[in-house]
Amino acid sequence: MARHAADFVSLAFGLLFAAVGLVLLSGDRGALSLAWVGPLTAIALGGLLFLAARSTRPEPPVPPAED
Repeated sequence: MARHAADFVSLAFGLLFAAVGLVLLSGDRGALSLAWVGPLTAIALGGLLFLAARSTRPEPPVPPAED
């Protein structure tokens, strides 16, 4: 089976979804304060924009140097 490149955006959303699910399942509603929603959203969006801005195209081949 051929390997493929990692999808970091899906990984980030999956980890975020799992973390929120674990906090909600724990029953401790104080751990999910609304004061953290804005900053965490801004950090997550900044990270996603950073990952989306990366180029997925391979580097063009460098021609051999002529002597």
